[in-house]
Order: sequence, then structure tokens, then C-alpha cells
Amino acid sequence: MATSTFRCKAIGIDLGTTYSCVAAFHNDGLITIENDLGDRTTSSWVSFTTDECVVGNAARDACCKPCNKVYDSKRIIGRNFADPTVQADIKLWPFALVNVAGRPKFQIQCEENKRTQTYTPEQISSKVLHYLKTCAERKLGYAITQAVVTIPAYFSNSQREATMDAAKLAGLEVLRLLSEPFAAAMAYGLGKRYELQGKILIYDLGGGTFDVSILDVKGGNFEVLATNGDTHLGG
Repeated sequence: MATSTFRCKAIGIDLGTTYSCVAAFHNDGLITIENDLGDRTTSSWVSFTTDECVVGNAARDACCKPCNKVYDSKRIIGRNFADPTVQADIKLWPFALVNVAGRPKFQIQCEENKRTQTYTPEQISSKVLHYLKTCAERKLGYAITQAVVTIPAYFSNSQREATMDAAKLAGLEVLRLLSEPFAAAMAYGLGKRYELQGKILIYDLGGGTFDVSILDVKGGNFEVLATNGDTHLGG
């Protein structure tokens, strides 16, 4: 297990619709941490097999019923069941989504006892977050309890709160939620903050969503002037 003389206070997590990743400062540098399969990006999938819950790339490839493989949970986190976006997506998914007190829940079929279990989008996302947390702890060699998490620029307050709830379920305190285009701009500006001046157009083309923001950069300070996105346009 690797160790470092410097212990970072928090990890950074990009909780994506299609893929997620985790990074940290380690040995005087910023690293993107590999998962247990050696990949630096992890599928945002959660599968429920006969005897276990599998997360990540292994969940995507798991041998189980398609109705027990959950993905795209980020699309409906913090939304109501009656939301037009939720209703449109239901028609495209192989797994079941049920209405529980006005909130959407994923319905999973338990093969052992033929019963069904339901999970909120926050619970599904928390499993992805916990997996990334575990990968980071294995790499860094010590426990992590705090994180900075990226979210789409267009996320509402309820979606932001739901994301923080998911992190809490994963054992993480969210120090800050960063909009994805702003996070991309900050990453680009590291090391040359005072060289950048003027207005910058930032594209964040993800696996399932697309965000764009216009930033005004002056003296190393970033100000968001405008932002927008499409929840169903991605790479």
C-alpha cells in the first residue's frame, strides 16, 4: 500500500452520468486514481447479482438480468417522479422505476427470494461514490472522509442537496460542489492563473450530458457569466 508524506485533506470526485473518476494530491502532484481494474475512469453502474452488489466496470459487465443493472441515476437524482425528464427516460431504460411518495426509486428483483427491493437515486450514486472513495484510500494509504464533488452547471438546489446526501451515505463530507465547466476551467488554469485574461468559453462534453459556461478571468479570479446545458447530449 502506497504512502505519502503529505496527506491531502480531501479527494476530488467527478460523479458522471456515464463514467466517474477520483483524483487527489499525492507525492507533491495531482493524480487521477486508478480503480481495481487499473482504469482511471469508472462506469457509473451498479448491478445486483444473486449474492452481491457490484459497482463500476464490473457492474456493467456483470452476468445478471438487465433489469438489475442500474445506470444513469444522476439523471434523476433530486427530481420528482412526475418530472417530464424522468418520464421520458423511463421509456428508454431496461430496469424498473417506481413512484414512492412522489419520488422515483429503482426497483430491483431479488433472484433468491423473488422479492423486489427499491433504491433511491441517492443510494445508487452513494455506491459509486463509496467505490471511488475506497480506490482512493487504497492508493493513498489512509482514510478519506471529505471530498469536492463536481455537478452539472444546471443542477437545481434539490439536485445539489441530493448529491450531498449521496456523498453522506458514502461516508463523505462534501466540502464544496463545483460546476463541471468551472472545474474544467480551474484545472486548465492551474500553474498559469495569471496568464489567463478575458472571457473564456468552456465546454464539458461528458458521456451523457453536455455543459457550457462563459467565464470572465481577471487576475487569477474566475467569474461565471453564463451557463447552460443539455442533459441528453453527450459523447
